[in-house]
Amino acid sequence: MRFGASRSQLYDAQKSARGRWDALGEVWSDSAARDFQEQIWQPLDDHVSELLKAIDALTVVFTQVRQDCEFGSH
Repeated sequence: MRFGASRSQLYDAQKSARGRWDALGEVWSDSAARDFQEQIWQPLDDHVSELLKAIDALTVVFTQVRQDCEFGSH
């Protein structure tokens, strides 16, 4: 399995969303914005970051498995 393209797309989407959220913060700063930040945005951003870390870990595992299988088949 190759995760590079999907990981890249997810990372780019997160980066874009962060940029838009930061820009929105310049015009939306009331209690509803703070509630959204705490209850929706920050947990979502944290989950995406954790997912990216998991994809990185899986990439390492699958790379090692692939190498082990290729080495074992020779």
